[in-house]
Amino acid sequence: MNVLWLAAAPHPSKLGHPVPWMTALAANLVAQEGLSITIVSYNHQIDQDEEQTRDGVRYIYLKVPDDKWDLLTGYKRRIKRVRDYLRTQVGTGKLGTFDLLHIHGTEQQYPAMAVALKLPKVVSAQGFVTEYYRYLPNRPDYRHVSWAVASYYEKRYARSVHHYIGRTHWDKAVVHKLNPKAVIHHNWELMRPVFYQPIAPPGDQPPNAMLFIGGLHDIKGIREALRALSILREQWPIRLIITGFGSYDALLELINDLGLTTIPDDAVEHRGMLTGEQLWATYADAFCLLHPSYIDNSPNSVCEAQLAGLPVVASDVGGVSSLVEHGQTGMLTSLEPANIAAAVGQLWGDTSLRQLLAKQARAISLERFDAQYITHHTKSIYEAVLANP
Repeated sequence: MNVLWLAAAPHPSKLGHPVPWMTALAANLVAQEGLSITIVSYNHQIDQDEEQTRDGVRYIYLKVPDDKWDLLTGYKRRIKRVRDYLRTQVGTGKLGTFDLLHIHGTEQQYPAMAVALKLPKVVSAQGFVTEYYRYLPNRPDYRHVSWAVASYYEKRYARSVHHYIGRTHWDKAVVHKLNPKAVIHHNWELMRPVFYQPIAPPGDQPPNAMLFIGGLHDIKGIREALRALSILREQWPIRLIITGFGSYDALLELINDLGLTTIPDDAVEHRGMLTGEQLWATYADAFCLLHPSYIDNSPNSVCEAQLAGLPVVASDVGGVSSLVEHGQTGMLTSLEPANIAAAVGQLWGDTSLRQLLAKQARAISLERFDAQYITHHTKSIYEAVLANP
């Protein structure tokens, strides 16, 4: 089977999300299932079109205008650039003969780019910008315009694809809202290999830090995390370790702006952007992952922590409750800081609960994110799409 992917694949020499769940799946499909995979991506950071082969997968990067300049056209230039490439190279057979098109996500206009391509198609649900847009901060910024434009394309072209792959109750509901006639296939994503390794189980005297992986992004709940920490500090010497976007100075400035006088400077730490291996090692410094996000589908931060055996406290939004069963594989909360603090406090004070959540979440996650099953089931979904395009 020869499969074409449209996906935001990372260029090895450029900045961007590494999307390991996608690149690992492509490599596994080639190695384990004997498929041929070609991935077409657009990239504004490169000087010219490029083609590379890694792990048996062919990657094609198309040069497009810078995002912010192209936003002035409503992203029409990059859509036309990829659409014309697909028409001249794929539609005519110059790039090869493909059996199926797999589109990864609806956020980056790939369905619009491929609308005229006469191939059986399937879309993997990621986040949905149509839903995420409503959770942006009130103050206007670049994302308000960018996400509004992206939402237009998402809603307009969602019905151009008949088959979808979903993971959670939430993404399946959103797909059916965008495309009531869609056929939805269930499959999970691969996690980074290091997180399949178990961390040391939480003991009677755990580290005193919560781990927050959302950087200083409002939509990830940094303000709620800090307000919850402020409440917790009234009783316990609990700390907060932050990874991701931002800096320690910016973090201290945010704490000051929020007026959280109960949080001393040494109660917070900002470790910046970490590799998977660095993040896994950081788990040893925390007794739980704190994930008070405003909206998420199946956040990898939660999935990876559960897989490795770090207890999770997460907001009950989007598809998170498809990952976390409250009191069994994690703790679910509202976005109220007092509710978050109560859940963390319960976890901090109950050794048996920490051990239960870690053990049960890891057991379920090992089954949920089994790499061999996910890879084989992806091929099975492809076969189902070909049988009923």
